[in-house]
Amino acid sequence: MLRDALRLVGPPGTNKVMAGELSRLVKRGLPGYRLAEPKKAGTGALVYPFELAVAHLALWYARTPSRVLWDLYESEAARLEPLHDEITEDAAGDPRLWCWDGARFSIRARNLGGFAAGELQVVGAVKNALIAGAAARGMRISVDPDRPDILVALRMHDRTLTVSIDLAGQAMHLRGYRRAAGAAPLRENLAAALVMLSRFDARKEILVDPMAGSGTIAIEAALMGRAEPLWRGGEPLAHRQPAFAGWPRRDDPLFADTEPLVIANEIDTPTVAAARENIAAAGVSEHVVSLHGDFRQLAAARIFKLARERGREGQGGVILANPPYGARLEKTGDVVSLYRELGVWCRQFPGWRAAFLVAHPGFEGAFGGRPRIVKPLANASQPARFYLYDIGPGGAL
Repeated sequence: MLRDALRLVGPPGTNKVMAGELSRLVKRGLPGYRLAEPKKAGTGALVYPFELAVAHLALWYARTPSRVLWDLYESEAARLEPLHDEITEDAAGDPRLWCWDGARFSIRARNLGGFAAGELQVVGAVKNALIAGAAARGMRISVDPDRPDILVALRMHDRTLTVSIDLAGQAMHLRGYRRAAGAAPLRENLAAALVMLSRFDARKEILVDPMAGSGTIAIEAALMGRAEPLWRGGEPLAHRQPAFAGWPRRDDPLFADTEPLVIANEIDTPTVAAARENIAAAGVSEHVVSLHGDFRQLAAARIFKLARERGREGQGGVILANPPYGARLEKTGDVVSLYRELGVWCRQFPGWRAAFLVAHPGFEGAFGGRPRIVKPLANASQPARFYLYDIGPGGAL
């Protein structure tokens, strides 16, 4: 069956985050356009009607998805032969310009465990069907796993197999700015999701990461505040496709009138050096202040002085961090004590919010207070929770 949908795929639990980010981008990038309500496909995928202008915005600016896909075909066939025949028929009668004569393609398969045949057999059936369908349209396409012009994505949800084009041609968390990394760094799109979940408003708030590691959260907060394009010095794979011919490169931020202020503090000297290298590579040195030291000695007065120097005096703020979970704490003592001290430190900032992604079960009790939000959110394959706190008058949590 022919499909024509835009699919955003992100970490499990990020549907609302991805929808909120795309809505923000469309409001600024396509004034007057009414974005359709998406359909959910599990906890980490959203499906919209395909509109080229919306796909282009998502491809260049969306920081929370890991993949941006153009869904072409669906099948509920349970065996290889009817799957092949159905995709062949769909591709043969498809007038859309997703391929061209001489194009090379590769196939990336995920979540095919629900199909009766093995993954390699399913991939082979779809590969042959796409080649046969293109031939019926007078085009010769071939498989090239090393240098494809088109990356085809296969995935199953429930009993439906979807054939899509991966418009970026790669995982979108690979931003290119992370030249160096500390221990267990966050993926960039998960860091962007945390920024969205913390409800950081870069126009009128400061963001502080007191345990910044190699700077991923701080960098993503600064880049998202201005909606900077993801593709600097390169371009997505979709720009090789006739369907995207004529679409311009996007080099300018959508929110160029926003000047974020982000403060990234880190105790480990080599990791501070890595963070500063990454901040420079991301082009956000103007917006991210890198500090070196123990957050327990970082007084609120110093944060407020930095804000005053940047013309941001009196503004609210967000504390956002991915604290150690225990395994990385050999040099600094007990992790539960660290969480307790973090809770005390946050109380210096009445009127602010504090948000954390943590996998350790002792965090909530040690930090103290009552979170406004507790949300399951995996960090890679590790189950974790996102906590959001309001810091009330006198530092009450």
